[in-house]
Amino acid sequence: MRSFWELFHTSVIVQTKEYFEKSTLHGVRYIAENSRPFIEKFMWFCTTVLGLVAALVIIVSLWEKFQTNPTITGLDTDFHNWDVPFPAVTLCQDNPSNESLVDDYVNRRPYVDDPNLPQNDLKKIVYEVVSRCNVLLDCAYKGELDLDCCNFFSPIFTEHGFCYTFNLRFNETEWPYDYNRRPVFTKEFIQETDMTWSMAVDTNDAQNNTISVYIGSNDDLPTLDMAPQHVWNRRIARLSFDAKETYTTDSARQLSIRQRRCVFEDEIALVTDTIYTFTACMRQCRMELAHALCGCIPPFYPPPARKVKGYKINFRYCTLKELGCIAKNADKFSNRLSKCSCELGCSNTVYEMEKLLEPTDPNGDDGAEFLEIGFVSWPMQKYKREVLFGWVDLLVAFGGIAGLFLGFSLLSGVEIVYYFTLRACCMVCRDKESLERLALEYEQMEQPKVDLSLRPAFMDPRGKEGQQQEQGQADSKDLKAPKDLWAAALDSDSIGGLGYGKGRAYTSGRGAKAATGQRRRTTGRNVKNAGSNWPLPYIP
Repeated sequence: MRSFWELFHTSVIVQTKEYFEKSTLHGVRYIAENSRPFIEKFMWFCTTVLGLVAALVIIVSLWEKFQTNPTITGLDTDFHNWDVPFPAVTLCQDNPSNESLVDDYVNRRPYVDDPNLPQNDLKKIVYEVVSRCNVLLDCAYKGELDLDCCNFFSPIFTEHGFCYTFNLRFNETEWPYDYNRRPVFTKEFIQETDMTWSMAVDTNDAQNNTISVYIGSNDDLPTLDMAPQHVWNRRIARLSFDAKETYTTDSARQLSIRQRRCVFEDEIALVTDTIYTFTACMRQCRMELAHALCGCIPPFYPPPARKVKGYKINFRYCTLKELGCIAKNADKFSNRLSKCSCELGCSNTVYEMEKLLEPTDPNGDDGAEFLEIGFVSWPMQKYKREVLFGWVDLLVAFGGIAGLFLGFSLLSGVEIVYYFTLRACCMVCRDKESLERLALEYEQMEQPKVDLSLRPAFMDPRGKEGQQQEQGQADSKDLKAPKDLWAAALDSDSIGGLGYGKGRAYTSGRGAKAATGQRRRTTGRNVKNAGSNWPLPYIP
């Protein structure tokens, strides 16, 4: 009794033959028909293989297109319905500390008593020595003059240092000097009917009047990956920028992050922010690096915004003594960009500087009286990223190519699975006796010997005579080599029944025919030796 797998193997062989005879794929049935000549079978086999190869090549190219370029980005021209946000403007002084405040602090506390000063006390020290927001003056926004700069700008700690920012979602929550700032962040927008699309600011700190201006999205905290759009030293009166926003439709969610090359706001959970942005991802990456190198994070990073399930790192702020480790590894943080796997957000806005206008009196002693920052023109440029080649398009393309070259369809695929799984198993369960007989016939069937050595005849170690002898033995087991036949004839008493040997083996059948031919060759050779006493046999 054979096992299930032995019978299943035999059933697969039977189903393979039946599938080739009844397949719905084009050209396959002609390959297995026994009544057709070999050349016709070979022709159909080559044609089917060529069609399969061509279909596979095109399918692979379509798959590569789906993986690398499935989206298209086009210009959105419906600008009348846009809500255009004013960008976040962050002003960072090269030296934000105030000398008079530093002197006052040193006189009151000439040294730090505790080298393990916690983060809260470190920030308190910073609060006491940095310039207050009254260093900014003459603030204006959309044509409104004489605004309160302390209510207009908010203090913030960034990787570039202590700064003041406008219209940014982040600000310093523990700032002890509350100048009636807005408690809840409200994004500022501009309208086409506004008097101006700009803001203006000036500084009264003549000693530290060099200011780095960062213009970015309202959700992007300035990081080491951002370079300032301009370093203001009163030589420029107006900065005109152009905004280019790219947003992605929800239909792109069917694609992977690697395919569309962007991340939706709610797709990846970060501990540094409630939504995903490129800057938040980079900030978290550098915080993880600082934690790995020093076991803590610098105090200028904001506290974690939320808890993420499965995130095991518990960030702790560095003490005053541990900040030396951060300073020692400062170069590693700046080179972290190539090691962080952060993708851009699917909603991304880029602000590019277009024009720099000098003051009307460039030779004046004080230079520009204030700095104006605004849009170069209306409207902003908006681009829409949408799916060009989705899963449905890929399925239709695959089916069209397979049907064109092979006549393949989804039911053809189901048919292949059916023949070699369900149908084969059912035959094992229902026709065991038939499979037993077929398996026995396959075992008893004599398999032809095929020489697969691919060795030329002249390289055969047996030589040409050995090959001929082997082939003669395969043709007839009764037939021996001519030399052996002649030797047997010499040992006998008569040849051909005329007294030169017994001749019984040479008077009938293939043996007689072979012996007769041998006698003819031998007689012709002996005629040349006429002087010998050799008796010549009779040749009829």
